[in-house]
Amino acid sequence: MYPIKNYQFAPTSPEPIRFSRGFSLAVSVILFFVVVIIGGLVLSIQNTTYAANSRLVYLAAQAKAIEFAASGNYHVPVQADLIDYIGAEVNQAAVITVIDENRDAAIDYIVYTRGGLVTRYAPGELVASKEK
Repeated sequence: MYPIKNYQFAPTSPEPIRFSRGFSLAVSVILFFVVVIIGGLVLSIQNTTYAANSRLVYLAAQAKAIEFAASGNYHVPVQADLIDYIGAEVNQAAVITVIDENRDAAIDYIVYTRGGLVTRYAPGELVASKEK
């Protein structure tokens, strides 16, 4: 299209709408950055979910350990013992390892592995890494 100052009367023939040369490049770059940002957010939310799940598993393991100690028959809780407390969704496709080195009903740490991400949680310490 021509600038408005070039028209005195309405055009007699249809003119195609044109954009400046860099418009399609600018749109492509913007779409690329939108996809990268959304992908990063999805990955971040997934990692945050796994961290929250590991904290939940730690609390459930600690509660189950206290329950076992109170019953007089203490053993370190295993993944099957925790399903009632953590639910099937947190347990699905996960490998949970509970570590109590002193066998004193105070859980030292847990290792929560799911989706290729290994999360080690102890009170005050959260370490996440890729599964080897």
